[in-house]
Amino acid sequence: MAVQVSLNTNANPPVTVNPQIHDVNPGNGTIKWERANNQTFTFASLSWLPNPPFGTPSVSDSEITVTDNNPGVNTYYPYVIVVNYNGQPYSSAPSRPNPTAQNSGPSIHNK
Repeated sequence: MAVQVSLNTNANPPVTVNPQIHDVNPGNGTIKWERANNQTFTFASLSWLPNPPFGTPSVSDSEITVTDNNPGVNTYYPYVIVVNYNGQPYSSAPSRPNPTAQNSGPSIHNK
């Protein structure tokens, strides 16, 4: 199952993902982010996932993929995804982070 990415330029943060916490099994796998229905932005970057256990992200206009070779269990890996729309970058990170909500962003969960 791919992570669905959406852009709402009036929201904070403007980029959201579904599911917010993406569960993956330990071991080798590939994680994919793709545009949700009716979205027209292009992907720019994926950051904050440590290498290892994650590989270098492969970024195209329509999707991002990354390999995961994580033996850990019940580990959460927060990440930030950036997309471009009309020449402007938009991010999944809030423009004014709330210190009490640091763990509320998009995450990969090795279950």
